[in-house]
Formats: sequence, C-alpha cells, structure tokens
Amino acid sequence: MPRLLGVLESQRQLGGASYPPTLERLAELTGEKPAETSRALKHKDAKGRVLLSPVGGGKKKPAPGTTLVLLAEDLEVVAQSDRLLELQLQSARKADAPAVDLAQLPKGLLPALSRAFKAALEQRIAERRVPRTIGVLTGKTPLFFFIADAVLPAAGAPALPAATATDGAPRPPASNGARDPASHGAPDAASPGARDTASNGARDTASHSARPASPNGARASTSNGAAQPPPDAPRDATPAPDAAPAVSFAERFDAAFTALDRGAGGHNYVTLRALRAALPDVPRAVFDAELAALRRQRRYSLDPSDGRHHQMADAEREAGIMEAGNLLVYVARRHDA
Repeated sequence: MPRLLGVLESQRQLGGASYPPTLERLAELTGEKPAETSRALKHKDAKGRVLLSPVGGGKKKPAPGTTLVLLAEDLEVVAQSDRLLELQLQSARKADAPAVDLAQLPKGLLPALSRAFKAALEQRIAERRVPRTIGVLTGKTPLFFFIADAVLPAAGAPALPAATATDGAPRPPASNGARDPASHGAPDAASPGARDTASNGARDTASHSARPASPNGARASTSNGAAQPPPDAPRDATPAPDAAPAVSFAERFDAAFTALDRGAGGHNYVTLRALRAALPDVPRAVFDAELAALRRQRRYSLDPSDGRHHQMADAEREAGIMEAGNLLVYVARRHDA
C-alpha cells in the first residue's frame, strides 16, 4: 500500500493530464493488473485516504479505464480542474447533441465529487473561466461544448484528424476553416452568444462562438461601428498574464523520481519503465535525449539489472536503454555532482 500511495502522490506532483489517473493507468504505473490494484485500494489503510470515482455515468460497474483514483484531500482541487471538465464533457457529449447541460455534466461521479464539480462549474461561469478548447452558452440552462464542435465544415471539405484532450482522449475534429482555438486567441471566458446558434449545430464560427456579443447584438463591429479584422488576420500572441509558466523536463523528471523512489522505500532506484509511465506525454526520443543531458550534468546514472533479485518483465526491457551491450533499466540520483 505505501508504494501504491507513493505512485499516486507522484502523479499528483506531475499534475495536468497525469492526475488524477484512471485505475487502469495506476495499475500500469505500479506494474499490477487493474483487479489487483482495485483490491489494494479497498484495504483498510486506503479507506478514507483514496477515492475512486467513475467518469461519465451510466454503467453500474465502470471499466478501469473510466474510473478515476484520487487522494481524498484533493477532492476540491480535482473538482475545479480542467482535466475533469474535459473528461466529463467528452463522455456526455453526443454527435447529434454536442452541447451538454450543466446539470448533466456531474452525473456518474462520486456523490461528494459530483457536488463539488457542479459548484465549480457554476463558479467557472460566474468568473468567465473555461479552458480554451471549451465554450459555454450562458443563460437559464448553461450549455458546455467543445469549440471544435461549433464549427460547420465547408461543403466537401475533408475532416481533420481528431484533436487530443489533455488526458489523451480524442476530441471531435475541427473543420479546415478553424484552427485550434488556443492557437488564434480564443478567450478563456464563457460565451454568452446566441443559444439558437449552438442548439442547431452552432452555425457560427468557433471564434464567434467563444466571443461575447456586444450589447446591441452586433458581433462583427466595435462600439463605434468599425469592422473588426477577419478571423484569419494576425492576432496578438502575447500569453495571458495568468498563464502558468512551462515546467521543464528536468523539473518534472526530478518530481517523478522523488515520488516514485519514496513510494518504493527510498532506495534511490527507480525503473525507467516507471519514469516513462510517469511522463506519458513525453515522446521516447525526447525523453532519452533529455535524460542523457541530465546524465552529462552528473545528476543521474543508469544501471542494468543483474537478474538475481528480480526477473524483468517484457515492459521493463522495452523501456530500457541499450549502451555498450548492456540494457540499462534502473535510474539512480547521483550525489557527487
């Protein structure tokens, strides 16, 4: 159990798409089967400390891939996270009904998480704060939708590949006439645009869907009647003042190593497999290059397995790095730098 909690805490430190992990993902990180991890989480030591919540209701026995695992103390933080909003919206939306009523989004979650999530949604609307990929039609019954769903493709235009959510789940494709909202300045605010537009397929463009209407209802003009630049005109790419600074690979790697090592008993030995799994968004080539840089800085070293105390699984071998005929599978932090 201490190791399982340690891995869960490591995912919390990574944040973003890493936390809270699904039951399936947590089992993968610990090298166990989902059923084994599920049994471990029912142990008396885990009760009261760990919560399991299905994503997007409807199933009496949700699959491991749709069950979130979080520390009880993080319930409020998870309820307010972009990750949970994206997961719930992705699960609740339908091809013929892409806009989802606020009251429907919390369904299926653990009761305590559902209540906190509903309150967080209401707070988002009041503060006009949503992810760049999501729009909101405010009113008596607020509707949440992916901005890519609000774009009507040009006749005969081929569909673009599905976008990817922060949790790795595919998103609906955008049309050729609409770039990723985050890339051309779609605001992080809830949109009070016309409800009839979204209800019959959001005929407006994504940029109009995400931009509040002016008091007199004219979207395409300013208060003095001057026309606004077309959607494709260059826009100010200056990041929002409250944008969080990017976290470097070294910082994320340090945090993952510390948490995984602590969870395994603090022996200063963590497998490459576990570290790769803790940074799922980093491509292997990038991971290896960045780790090589950390080794040159004498911050970490790699070691092979002697095979005497542990029989390596195929996944551990595949995660290793071959050097001079040796398969390096363990990472250790150096203290002689």
